[in-house]
Amino acid sequence: MLKFSVLAFVLTITAPFSAMAYSQQDADACTPDAFRLCQQAIPDAGRVAACLVQNRRQLSPACSAVFSRPAAASAARERPANFERTHY
Repeated sequence: MLKFSVLAFVLTITAPFSAMAYSQQDADACTPDAFRLCQQAIPDAGRVAACLVQNRRQLSPACSAVFSRPAAASAARERPANFERTHY
C-alpha cells in the first residue's frame, strides 16, 4: 500500500506546475526530498510542492535543479527542435 501511495504522490506532485513539463526523472529526483522535508504535507501535491519551494535551500542538488529550471526551458525541451509555423 505504501508503494502505491508513493507512486500516486510522484504522479501528482507535478499537478500544481502545469506550465512546466516534468519528466519521470524530475519526480524521481524530488520524491526523497518530499519524504524527508515535507512528510506532513503528503498526499496533498499542492502542499508538498509549496513545502519543497519553502525548503529550497535544503533540497538535494537533483531536486533543486528541477525547481530552478525556467518554465520556458522546460517547454522548449518538449517542443521539436525543427518546429516551424505554417503560413497560409
